[in-house]
Amino acid sequence: MGALLGIVLLLALGVVGLFAFAQFRLSRGTQQVERAWQEHRPPPIADFGTTRSLSILPLVDWHASRDGLQTEAGVSYLIQTDGSTILFDVGENLGSRDPSPLLHNMKALGIGTDDFDTVVISHNHLDHVGGSKWVRQRTFSLGNEQIELAGKRAFTPIPMKYPGLTPVHAENPTVLAEGVATTGTIPRQLFIGRVEEQALVVNVAERGLVVIVGCGHQTVPKLISRTQAVFSEPIHGLVGGLHYPVPRGRAVVLGVPLQKLLASGSGPFSPVTLEEVAANIDSLRDLDLELVGLSGHDSSDQVIEQFRAAFGSAYRDVRVGEPIVLTGSPGTT
Repeated sequence: MGALLGIVLLLALGVVGLFAFAQFRLSRGTQQVERAWQEHRPPPIADFGTTRSLSILPLVDWHASRDGLQTEAGVSYLIQTDGSTILFDVGENLGSRDPSPLLHNMKALGIGTDDFDTVVISHNHLDHVGGSKWVRQRTFSLGNEQIELAGKRAFTPIPMKYPGLTPVHAENPTVLAEGVATTGTIPRQLFIGRVEEQALVVNVAERGLVVIVGCGHQTVPKLISRTQAVFSEPIHGLVGGLHYPVPRGRAVVLGVPLQKLLASGSGPFSPVTLEEVAANIDSLRDLDLELVGLSGHDSSDQVIEQFRAAFGSAYRDVRVGEPIVLTGSPGTT
């Protein structure tokens, strides 16, 4: 019995030690990230053109528009403009389903790999690169095996690889096509580690900028600040994930809300709160946005309803198989 208690005590001390180290890393990393944020000022992009049309088709997310489409706590959007079609993130594929939810939904929606010319990865988390296996290898995959993507371009937030491609590490804001650019990466220190995340910015003629976000780890204030500092056009809309897993998120294991405790706010003892969500909503309302869509993969239904109430007719559901379409002619969305 004494030996068993000793083992239990050692395990408990080990867990406490790991937790203390993670807290130390969080505190030190947060200071480093804030210093980097203050010191790094990417050059502005004066003119990157426009597109008269924009379509954002969710291929993977938490909600679906109809039966027969698979959902999960991951993200993949097909983004189409006048001159380019971009696959933005590739989902999670939890459980290594074959085909993956992404490939299943692409087939159901009549979409093949020939239908996009560019891949953009928002950040190197498992729910955006196809699973934990690919996170460790600093790559991404649409399914259990990496399929042929020769001839396509890829833009990543950290140095990454893919068979047959040479992904561009888009640390700074980068123009991808006429009217399409990235924000450049914005760092964030989370309890689970540091993350570098980029978003897309699409300049729709006669409208303004639509910011398309993967997870929103950058935080709303920094997303707004970076977009306004780099681009001269007004922000017209924001679509995607903003990471509001309150009161609970989607990833709950043994009753533990992992998204909330490990990947939001300032760690397990200070996760994101509904008060912070309300403050961010106010910041977005100050922009007079005419298009808002919040991903359910990392935000709760309660917060989605808060956004729906706050933005009224400007709000659009983010649901697999249901495109969000915007044209350059005011009055039609």
